[in-house]
Amino acid sequence: MKNAYVTGASQGIGKEFARALAKEYNVFLVSRSQSDLNSAIAELEPMSKGMLKSISLDLSKKKGQEEFSEILKKDPDFELLVNNAGFGTVGEFATLDLERELEEINLNVKALVTFSHVAINAFKKRKKGFIINVASIAGFLPAPGSATYAATKAYVKSFTEAIHEEASPYGIYVQSLCPGLTHSDFHQRAGIEKSKYPNIMWQTASEVVEESLNALRSNSAVCITGTINQGLVGLTGILPRSWVRKTAARFMESSEK
Repeated sequence: MKNAYVTGASQGIGKEFARALAKEYNVFLVSRSQSDLNSAIAELEPMSKGMLKSISLDLSKKKGQEEFSEILKKDPDFELLVNNAGFGTVGEFATLDLERELEEINLNVKALVTFSHVAINAFKKRKKGFIINVASIAGFLPAPGSATYAATKAYVKSFTEAIHEEASPYGIYVQSLCPGLTHSDFHQRAGIEKSKYPNIMWQTASEVVEESLNALRSNSAVCITGTINQGLVGLTGILPRSWVRKTAARFMESSEK
């Protein structure tokens, strides 16, 4: 079996990727918390066909990024990477802790770019490989009240679409995954009240992963999961930007109360 690596793999979308990929790959789950990784592996191992291994690293730090990059470079069986690690912050930008905002950019953008660079160079030599970079539908619009998060996801989406075209001639499939509201602990950590959003807007992490992997097989550059999210993204492209900004701001305000 070839090897797949999933960052942010101890819960939510990352864990569901590990669950799905373990049917065809040895999966290396990467996260900061060793105890959370141990719990995830204990849950997934009985259903996996491949080997499951944990890698405990803080990918928001330079040392963690360097160590993980070396692991990828030295693995001759490395074939698939899911860049899922990331977090969001909520509130008026000027009131938020600047160091935390910069850490968010470091993890959501710098780490993802670093690992994508390592992966593409490894895959070019083998004429095969797969990268899924987890963005968000937030990357399609400005989000007053979550400015840094939305901006990082806009970067991920644009960057991934570009390298999709660059990598395609080498037999490398690259996807920007853009989920919407997904049941996980992401919103709790970001300080967003989940009950403020209608049930129809939510997907499970397993639904998101299933759509992503189906789209990866056809080498889709962008995978927007769920018909509701696809419709919302379509609307943002035709409505006046001033209206989109103001509506997004009101939406974020109501979700925080």
